[in-house]
Amino acid sequence: MSLTQTGDSDICRRCSLQGPTCCRIAHGQEEYCFPLSQVEKERIQEHVPYTGGFELSPNSAAFIDNACRLFPGEEDTVRKLFPEGKDHFRLAVDSMGACRFLGPEGCEIPQEARPYYCRLFPFWMAGHEVIFFDSPICLARREEKTLTRMLRGLDMNKATVKDLYGRLRLVWGLPPARGASKVKKGF
Repeated sequence: MSLTQTGDSDICRRCSLQGPTCCRIAHGQEEYCFPLSQVEKERIQEHVPYTGGFELSPNSAAFIDNACRLFPGEEDTVRKLFPEGKDHFRLAVDSMGACRFLGPEGCEIPQEARPYYCRLFPFWMAGHEVIFFDSPICLARREEKTLTRMLRGLDMNKATVKDLYGRLRLVWGLPPARGASKVKKGF
């Protein structure tokens, strides 16, 4: 396992230079970018004083529906957190769909300052179980295939995933121990 200067596994660095990936999205898919909490935004600003890396996006119906898919059984809470007609911050992307913090060697945000969703992907929690998104854009998913190999390839373990997921929930005002038994497909 080799890590880059920013703490990324080699597989994340290689993946970030491809497209689309979790760091590069297809044009027109910006509304599906995961939101940033104020805590995450401030933490990034402390480490990377780059002011053009954030964008205010509307809480569209499509955005809210996708967020609800990630937290099944908690749709009412998600809708209160992201009421339609209001806005949320997300990481900005350039005209080619690349995250503005994506540099020639991968992410320019130090690992410990990145948004929780970025640090979690492609992993998630379904109840008490660590799962992964069956995403064709993830190089770790394509190369490693199984949960155990993906965790190892990304220099993670189940405890790290559970901790990051709990922290993500906390910064959004969701109870840390909740979590539904099944994540709905689509996000």
